[in-house]
Amino acid sequence: MEELYKELLLEVTKVLQKRYNHMAEARRLTEEIAGELQRDDRVNVQMLLEMREAEINALRENDRSLRLLLENTPGGMGRWLEEAVAGKTMPAPEDEPEKARLLRLAVSIRSAWEKTMLVDRRMNMRLGGQDSFYADK
Repeated sequence: MEELYKELLLEVTKVLQKRYNHMAEARRLTEEIAGELQRDDRVNVQMLLEMREAEINALRENDRSLRLLLENTPGGMGRWLEEAVAGKTMPAPEDEPEKARLLRLAVSIRSAWEKTMLVDRRMNMRLGGQDSFYADK
């Protein structure tokens, strides 16, 4: 793999590592919110919602950084990276270490996002019923 591609993979991996950290924290906070809602502790729920909002805003900023990197990546590499960061591609045994790490990280991010959405959906449906954000989905 050319040095340029290794550097690009390293830069994308750095952005994904930050993304994973924010996603893991958003997941943790979402689970805490669900627990506090069961205890009907509105003060803690409000505080946790604000903390989760900060993590979601950091994820949005991370998205912008990632988009900039991907938009400035040439041809086939750019397309591969777009698919890879979506977390739908598993690393193969023959992959270079840089490529395998990026793929594992992307899969971990996708998994954390799916788990977060599952908790959020249950919480929202319990609280909102038919008026829930997820009612028609």
